[in-house]
Amino acid sequence: MTKWHQAILTKLDGYSGFDIEFDDDHIIVCCKNAESFDVSFHVYGSEFQVSFDGWHEHFQTEEEALNCFAFGLSQECRLKVTKRGAMECSWTVQAWQDDTWVDDTTTGLILIPFWWPKQIEYRHNLIEAKGR
Repeated sequence: MTKWHQAILTKLDGYSGFDIEFDDDHIIVCCKNAESFDVSFHVYGSEFQVSFDGWHEHFQTEEEALNCFAFGLSQECRLKVTKRGAMECSWTVQAWQDDTWVDDTTTGLILIPFWWPKQIEYRHNLIEAKGR
């Protein structure tokens, strides 16, 4: 098992409220609360990619990627999803700072059904320490 696999699985061992899928090159955490989003960690050669549903970011270092992955499972992270009709079109990561949600980065589709009304959904993950 690689270093990043071990780091993630060891940290998650103390928590509950999610399912884990993993293989040699990825780990996906699926939280069980209704408003949740999947958090994934993928390795492509020497590059790391962290995804929160449709949002994703590439990292050159394992440490940066692991920090982003952990952030996605924390209470300080929220995902703002913009939909047109039933189609998800963009995903914005938000961080809780100074008692308000602050937009960080956005990943979006290029071709969207712009004629449909825009809807915004907010998603967050809830995991609990074991033994609570």
